[in-house]
Amino acid sequence: MLSTRTVACAVAVALVVAAVPVAINAQGAVQLKYYYPVGVSGPLNKLMTEMVNDFNTAHPGIKVEPVFAGNYVEAMAKAMTGVMGGNPPDVAVLDTPELFSLLDRDAIIPLDDMVAQSGGKAWLDDFYGAFLLNARANGHIWSIPWQRSTPIFYYNKDLFQKAGLDPNQPPKDWTELVADAQKLTMRDQSGHVTQWGVQIPVVDTSPWIIQGFIIQAGGDLADPDGRWVKFNSPQAERAVQFILDLQNKYKVHPPGASSEAFWDQTSQDFIQQKVAMIYLSTGAMTFIRKNATFQWGAAFMPGDKRYGAPTGGGSFYIFKKIPPEHQKAAWTFVRWMTEPATAARWTIGTGYVPIRKSELSLPAFREYLKIAPQALTATRQLQYAGEQMTVHEVDRVGLLLVTAVQAAQTGRLTVKAALDQAQRDATAILNQYK
Repeated sequence: MLSTRTVACAVAVALVVAAVPVAINAQGAVQLKYYYPVGVSGPLNKLMTEMVNDFNTAHPGIKVEPVFAGNYVEAMAKAMTGVMGGNPPDVAVLDTPELFSLLDRDAIIPLDDMVAQSGGKAWLDDFYGAFLLNARANGHIWSIPWQRSTPIFYYNKDLFQKAGLDPNQPPKDWTELVADAQKLTMRDQSGHVTQWGVQIPVVDTSPWIIQGFIIQAGGDLADPDGRWVKFNSPQAERAVQFILDLQNKYKVHPPGASSEAFWDQTSQDFIQQKVAMIYLSTGAMTFIRKNATFQWGAAFMPGDKRYGAPTGGGSFYIFKKIPPEHQKAAWTFVRWMTEPATAARWTIGTGYVPIRKSELSLPAFREYLKIAPQALTATRQLQYAGEQMTVHEVDRVGLLLVTAVQAAQTGRLTVKAALDQAQRDATAILNQYK
């Protein structure tokens, strides 16, 4: 989810021009301000700038100015500062769970009419359904998927083989994960760990990956309408306890609370072979592919009662208090960026999950799979994916779960006490929206 990553992939793509007419003002082209975040290992600014430049060349009536707005949290804050000051961006890629925060501030427009002009249901059905779960609210569609992801499971095949494990058989469930992690955790003669079995950036500024464990345990974390959460369900308690057991009972995971820095550290530790198995966004795949000096694999997050993973990443939003011709131009930009060939260019250059089914049949994508067959892992996992927690005041509410998990990790509170406190505080916040 919060991540950055390296890009060095040139792909020939067809530039597709959307059919929506664009008004041109007396000064020339319609000027659009476009905010975008970067969230996974390695800078993506170069690729994004190239793509926006290609759009501008193909659309002389529109001039898009790309503005790198930081990570997802920073991008949302920057966009909201513009909204509150009467100077919003025209279009932005923002963290998908921010939907209700944007609606509560009357910041964005519904996209139903524009979708209808672009082919309606037939056009929308080419997007993977899991990525549209938190695009809809109040009978409307509010965003279009862009840089979408799920957490997946990466493992070091060389270390598997060295430990006597089958390098083509990653753990399928929590029991196998523990067994494999025990064999892969190495200690020196003094008992100091030289290689951890597994590493999970469970929480940073958002409780993203822990949601996958709750889904796997059979739980539903949040209301699709954004009005309640179940932080202290038996399934959530089981999920958090399992993470603690990896650290404290089995001693196969680094101890202590996670942090945002730990997210990036996890990918570095994997590359440096300080850990044999990690959970991380599919968006980290390009970084791993380009930097790993060993054979590695990607698999579904190991299941419990079922497989499960949250979706994540950013979607396109068009803002409300901008001129109508800017809204039309912004939709032309969104259409162009999400056309299969253009979207595949971003997928290949970054490691994000294909957003459209038709991407997979493109020659460029088939060539990509020859060098990165692991890239289909997240797409296949989408059949088990659940909606990322999308509720009113999602940042405040999500931080309560982050704080609860950290309190349990450090031993300040029991798992039950920490989750009960988070539930009480979240309910107090969300009750005003019922």
